[in-house]
Amino acid sequence: MRYLQFLYISLLLLLSASAMATEPTNIIVEIDGKSYYKHLVVKGDTIYSISKAYNVSEQSILECNDGLTPSTLKIDTYILILKEESAVVKTPQKRDKKKFIYHNVKSGETIYSIARKYKVSVATIERDNPDIDIERISPNMEIRVRRSERGYTTADEIEKERERRMDAEILPEGEYRVKAGETVYSLSRRFGLSEEEFMAINALNSYSDLKEDMIVKCAKSVDTPKESTEAEIEPRQVEQERVVEQSVDTLLVEQPYEEFFRADTLQTTFRTLAPYQTLRASMLLPFHRDGKVNSTIVEFYRGVLLAMEDLKNEGFDIELSVFDTEGSEERIRAIMDNEPLFFEAQLIIGPVYENELNVVLPYATENNIPVISPLANIRSLQSPVLFQMQAENDYKYDKFARLFDGSREVIFIYTPSIDREYEAKMREFSTGHILYELNYEFDRESLLYSRNADGTNGEQIDIEEFMRTRSDKAFVVLASNETDVDRVLTTLSSTRASIIGRGSLMGDYVVIGNRRWKQIASIDKQTFFNNNTVFLVPYHANRGNDTIALFDARYVKAYEALPSMYSYRGYDAAMIFCRKMFNGFVDDANEVLMPLTTPYTFIYQDGVYVNTCWTMERYKSNFTIEVE
Repeated sequence: MRYLQFLYISLLLLLSASAMATEPTNIIVEIDGKSYYKHLVVKGDTIYSISKAYNVSEQSILECNDGLTPSTLKIDTYILILKEESAVVKTPQKRDKKKFIYHNVKSGETIYSIARKYKVSVATIERDNPDIDIERISPNMEIRVRRSERGYTTADEIEKERERRMDAEILPEGEYRVKAGETVYSLSRRFGLSEEEFMAINALNSYSDLKEDMIVKCAKSVDTPKESTEAEIEPRQVEQERVVEQSVDTLLVEQPYEEFFRADTLQTTFRTLAPYQTLRASMLLPFHRDGKVNSTIVEFYRGVLLAMEDLKNEGFDIELSVFDTEGSEERIRAIMDNEPLFFEAQLIIGPVYENELNVVLPYATENNIPVISPLANIRSLQSPVLFQMQAENDYKYDKFARLFDGSREVIFIYTPSIDREYEAKMREFSTGHILYELNYEFDRESLLYSRNADGTNGEQIDIEEFMRTRSDKAFVVLASNETDVDRVLTTLSSTRASIIGRGSLMGDYVVIGNRRWKQIASIDKQTFFNNNTVFLVPYHANRGNDTIALFDARYVKAYEALPSMYSYRGYDAAMIFCRKMFNGFVDDANEVLMPLTTPYTFIYQDGVYVNTCWTMERYKSNFTIEVE
């Protein structure tokens, strides 16, 4: 029995010693012409265990590290081991998928961004990859990452670890660690290189591949950077401007937005990700406005989350970072100055407002990152990376063309309240086709008059006699007041019912609707059907459609609320542009994209990609909605 107890204790001691064995590193630095292993001290390390791991004497380690003694050896500090004296023997490690995730390094990733992603400390990753210099990882390199459930590390802990490692860092001559805000342009200029040379020696495929904390190569030591003279710096064209300052505030003051872009800005080519790569996307949305929750943005975000589920099921790997802009330029600047995840983004959804876009676009344009404006028309900004999802007003009336082709009598109906903007658009579009202009008034009953050139009333019109003809008609009701709209529509529908009720014949007619009417609760929507009302809308979602019904069911189950048009638009935004990042951006005006039921077609116009698709809804007298 005593023998068995002794054997059991011996095995425990052996296993304990094996578990705490020091792991040698593969990090090698050059100092004064000599090569050293740079070993990170971890819990359990001693001068003795380190000497055994590298097969060198304890005295050799002490001599290579001034002031080092067994009692001053500290965790999370680096020590040097002379390479020429070491005889490290490394054994290949077998794949253990239960213990490790085998991460394929993507362009622009650093060991710190990977540590944050998997919630595993850098020291743990370094111990698990003794054959790799983790500070100098490169694209397509495979590294072992211990599964986080075996030891969770918070982002704050990883940041503190990063700071400790930076403080203890010894970089060889000719290498430099990138700081926050530095760009390819600023670093290449600092080290006396062209941008092309700097990118080539650091294997950077694009400007966005440069990330904070990366170790890059430079032509000379950073202690003696070459200062370029004005004569050596060639003037750059507007389309080739680079962001040269580290702070967004400085950028906006010293290089105004207008200097970066013109309406004739050249189109660009976006990077296409391989199917196995991870897309890093950022959402910049005003979840709060004036301290209050912005419910429409929350609905949009919920639609995005449902899209992320579907994209994952399609096999796409997407990391989504979400930022609350609060509708503020200052908040955008704070995000860009302080949020590392923003600078990892390869796709940006938002911001919503032009003042916020004005801050983001210079950075996105420099780094060739698509920016998706999901909910607003772009009025004054141009950039070859900017996409407007809201249907462009220039194409709004194209679908009305056949209603004004001469086959119908066109009648404009004026009321005491007039929507001047709508009038101007409709007059512009129907020039040469207006046959009648009528004034509508209400005095205990609805009255119609012919309209004089000065806008006054002419002779009174018998509306029933006017409508009881076999010619087809299109009525354009120009009222802005909801009461006037409701009265005119009711008058037309009741006159139609009276004519049909007496068995009389009349031609087909439609009412050209102003989509603002759909937002007025007091207007009886039944009159839309009774008058064959036609609307042009930027988004249509018929809840009787199977696709929409399925989406609604998922949304209700997830959020216990009905989705809105903002929810549908959020889903569309994520599905269209996340897929494009993997499938490629095709410059084809005939490409129709339709994740749910509303189509999108993007063309490059005046320095922005705009959506040209408007949907025509026709409310038919059989109480169905025909969609084109």
